[in-house]
Amino acid sequence: MKEIRVRLERHRALAIVLASILGGLIAVLLLPRVLPGIPFDYEIYMQGARLIRAGGNPYAELPFWYPLPIVLFTIVPWSFLPDSFLWAFAFIPLGLLHLHFGKRAALCWLYYPLLINVAYGQAEGWLILPLVWLLKDAPVKSAFAMMAMLFKPAYGMFLVPYRLWQWARARRMRDFAWLGGLGLLMGGAAFALDPQWIQHWLGAIARRGASPGLIERNITMWAFVERGGAWFVPLALLVAAFGLLAMPALRRAESRAEVLVVASLFVFPNGLYPVSTAMVLPFVETRNEILALVIASWLLAGLEVLVGAFGGFYLALALFALALRQRRNLARIEVNA
Repeated sequence: MKEIRVRLERHRALAIVLASILGGLIAVLLLPRVLPGIPFDYEIYMQGARLIRAGGNPYAELPFWYPLPIVLFTIVPWSFLPDSFLWAFAFIPLGLLHLHFGKRAALCWLYYPLLINVAYGQAEGWLILPLVWLLKDAPVKSAFAMMAMLFKPAYGMFLVPYRLWQWARARRMRDFAWLGGLGLLMGGAAFALDPQWIQHWLGAIARRGASPGLIERNITMWAFVERGGAWFVPLALLVAAFGLLAMPALRRAESRAEVLVVASLFVFPNGLYPVSTAMVLPFVETRNEILALVIASWLLAGLEVLVGAFGGFYLALALFALALRQRRNLARIEVNA
């Protein structure tokens, strides 16, 4: 028994990946019996992928679609599977969280935005681990993470340029080589299939901004601006809180990346849904921090009900996660002093 335990520990990452896939396959077999129908976001992913396979243009025919280089290597291959595999798509990322959080990952499953992600079959769950790599600036893995973040570029719109600047200063040519190779492979395939995919994608983004659901549940600062009047008061408080957290954090390299992620949630021009706050989950580390963030997420969900399906207050959740991260950083500085 001890020998098996030692082997599992040695191959921990592989064991977690295989267990996550197994859990996803079990979900594929069991959940369609009790949860009929296909969640909206997953259905959009599959419609777009099948349009690409049929030679169509998903940017023109769907309410929104994603950068072609990443979907060609993720969603399109997945679309060959039966629709019941949507539950594997939704549940496998929950298992993969163990690669970062270990046993604490089970607590993360209770985080309200992550549950939204599962219920609607959204892609954010798959982006949490790449964001962890980017926040840590892991060698080579960060290059893969940058390409993965293409699926939802809003989350990396400040962090990715910052990392590239750091690489340039440190002359990390190996990371640039990996990123360049991945970019040529994925970008080359996209341009070969549709030389105008960038124009088509930007046009789809412009149309998506007019979505009634997105306007109603927008979490960015523009949600408050759109409502105007008294809504400028909570906006001013949120911006002031962000400023108070950001100014000291930007002076410390170990917390700068998280500030850039939260800044993207504040200012992304086309709006973001509450599920986007799933991307602050990597900010927390200890059991108490995870539990505090989980509780805060449910309090914000209740507040959203009280104010009438308005997502803007989820920015407070991102600020809370950032505050937890900075509190831990300061504690480490005091211990090392």
